[in-house]
Amino acid sequence: MADLSNLETQTATVRTYQGVVVASGGTLAVNVNGRVIPARWADPIIASVGDTVRVEISSGATGQGQAFVTSRLTNLPRPGTGKVKTNTPGTIITVTGTDGIDYPCTFLASYTPTAGDNVALDWRASQGNVLGKVGVIAPPTPAGGGVTPPPAQPQTGTSVYAASDSATFGSFGWDRWAGGGGNIYQGSYGAGPLYGAWFYSGSPRELAGRTINRVQFTLGARRTVGSYNSPVAVHFYGHTSPTRPGADVARVAGPFDVTIPPGWAGGVVDLPTSFGAALQSGGGISITGEPYAGFLGRYQSPSSGTLSLDWTR
Repeated sequence: MADLSNLETQTATVRTYQGVVVASGGTLAVNVNGRVIPARWADPIIASVGDTVRVEISSGATGQGQAFVTSRLTNLPRPGTGKVKTNTPGTIITVTGTDGIDYPCTFLASYTPTAGDNVALDWRASQGNVLGKVGVIAPPTPAGGGVTPPPAQPQTGTSVYAASDSATFGSFGWDRWAGGGGNIYQGSYGAGPLYGAWFYSGSPRELAGRTINRVQFTLGARRTVGSYNSPVAVHFYGHTSPTRPGADVARVAGPFDVTIPPGWAGGVVDLPTSFGAALQSGGGISITGEPYAGFLGRYQSPSSGTLSLDWTR
């Protein structure tokens, strides 16, 4: 059998920082803790000098580092609509968003700004742009002497969320077991119990108020640790944390057990719809409990932790 003793030390380390966009050599770079770093950028992303951004910096076994700008950062989410406050001559008007904040905005040539208009907003980096007035369609007049039309059919859909982070917590802290790298473990192996978790930065909150009809979850490939040549019962839970907390996550749904065979190369498993409430509140998925087993996290397998949620409203 091949020697697998060094596999755990070859994983990449990915750390997340807050940076500021700066001009450097005729292009844009990021300043992280006083250091100007060239970077790759998520597509699409529109950023200007001075913008605050989220930066992932990775380094592999060779020590070569790489910065990746994933998104801009704001204190509050941008509003989708607002009300025109001023319409003085010029190319910039003031719009009060649904969050109560006044924003200077450009507007399309096809729209004539009028104070009091309810308008739809589009955002390009920190600049708002008015697309036009929010339309309202009057209900049709019932035909045939006031016959009531049938009720509207419920809306259905499927929303997919990639994990924004994955890690394992133990007595040593987050992501320090077996070389780190964002991989996921459950059980114990000489250092106390392990608690694996996937995080989504709160993205499934947008489904609040909808009924979750199906929860599908992508579990990464099985790692060659523990009794990896035997089937293993994986104990799934729903937890409440959008990002890594200071200690272990709070599990509020589960356990739900799924038996994973040896040689698992990664794939989709169905989880209970009761997990939907934890996800809609901004939480994620966790595994813990015996026996000891490990799986690739999102940094080694980008699909690891992907959620597909069928919903109705």
